[in-house]
Amino acid sequence: MKVPSGLAALVRSQSSAIRMVAFLASGALLGKILGFVRELLMARVLGASLIADSFRGAGTAVNMPLIPMQNEGVPAVMIPMHRAWQEQGRAPQNFAALCAGLWATAALIAIAIEAGGSWWVALIVGRMGPEGQSLVLTFVRVMAVWMPASVLLNCLFAAEIATGRSRIAMLRPVSLNIAVMAGIALYAVTGSLIYLPALFALSFNVVAVWGVWTLWREGVLDPKGLRIGLILRVLREFLRRLRPLMLQPLAEQGQIWLERIVVSGFAVGTLASIDYARTLTDSATLLIAQPIGMAVLYKGSSENPRRAALSIAGPLLAVTVPASVFLAVFAPDIVTLVFARGAFGETAVTLTSGALRGIAMGLWATTLGIILLRFLNNDGRNGRAALILAAAYAANAGLNVLAWRVVGTSGNGSILIGLGEAVRGLVLLAGTALALGTVMPVMRLISVAAVPAAFMAALCIVIQQAWTGLWAHLVLGGLACLVTILLAGLLLMPGQIAAWRGSLAGARE
Repeated sequence: MKVPSGLAALVRSQSSAIRMVAFLASGALLGKILGFVRELLMARVLGASLIADSFRGAGTAVNMPLIPMQNEGVPAVMIPMHRAWQEQGRAPQNFAALCAGLWATAALIAIAIEAGGSWWVALIVGRMGPEGQSLVLTFVRVMAVWMPASVLLNCLFAAEIATGRSRIAMLRPVSLNIAVMAGIALYAVTGSLIYLPALFALSFNVVAVWGVWTLWREGVLDPKGLRIGLILRVLREFLRRLRPLMLQPLAEQGQIWLERIVVSGFAVGTLASIDYARTLTDSATLLIAQPIGMAVLYKGSSENPRRAALSIAGPLLAVTVPASVFLAVFAPDIVTLVFARGAFGETAVTLTSGALRGIAMGLWATTLGIILLRFLNNDGRNGRAALILAAAYAANAGLNVLAWRVVGTSGNGSILIGLGEAVRGLVLLAGTALALGTVMPVMRLISVAAVPAAFMAALCIVIQQAWTGLWAHLVLGGLACLVTILLAGLLLMPGQIAAWRGSLAGARE
């Protein structure tokens, strides 16, 4: 029987999107595994120390100015732009011009940071002592070389997504993690800290050169005929489309700056500990939210974004709500198991556990909110999406200010910083649900998810009271989490489960 052409096109589109999700998820998984190894090595060698804080602070100092050029809104602009260029037959030349313009802009920012490094470091981590600020400045001087390559890679990554591939998305975190691990290992052997920032910067430059050469060879990027006029015209078009989204990166910059300046005055090791906690919670973003969100962008606009969003919300809540409870309750056990060795002592465990608990309380909302945001991008409501993100970051900043006022100098404010991230996720979810017109359905799903969440919390309390020991808590807690996820699936996915049963029954017949 001949398959109708429209149906065949739909099947191809769905299969392509599924392949995209699978490839992005596998790349994110590989990067996450290497990221865990990197953090384990860093925790063992550096712990939650002044060196670790300084390295994280330097990373913020070189990354924060680039946020408008490599935040998550950039692919939301670049992918539709590249798709339009392909239809017009101008994609290789226009894309080369955009890459050149963004690279040159980032290079100018890097030069400015090199010139005003002392002032910039004081602005980012000004509550840190003189020794820490001096170390941050040393790192920044070297790591600034990373900046143009980082912006260029973000550009190349978006073009690959637009053409149905994602090699650079996989290579970028892999190369960074391997380079940082090599730098830590060389520091452990030689005692020289210069390897940490040098290999950090080298990793992105190597992948950027490879990416440009590969896309040039494949015809995705063509520098022939590149001229200043074309670069400026394409860059203006990009900035015009990006302008409605600029509120979000500016809000993100402000929140990141406030967090770093606040945390730099807390106990030594707090800054590093917060990032150690994020290593554990970022799995939800890297392995779930980012691949699904990119697939939403890749597929283009949906005929019924409200229905599509709700079809994702149920299964996602079924997994993330019990997992969030598990992380929040057993945070000290998880941190001890993962990090507590070498230079990572009892203070580091306390600081990291506090941050992990705070973040975990809103992890389910953050994950779902990021995906719902992509439906707004697909509908062209980029201004609304930026406003929602800005509000979320503003709420996060409010918790940072509270932490500054409540926690004294050298105190432990890690849990309040983590709670700030949780509040950001809740505001993001509320805003996107309101914009998509799914507030009541999402609220109903959350109300239903509260049942397995309460069940999971009760099981965790029983486990903590009845058993002692790290392994008992984690093994039994993990089993309780799996059982609760199954229960949540039955409650939150009745339609999908019924459809699967019907498909299985049909297959047997």
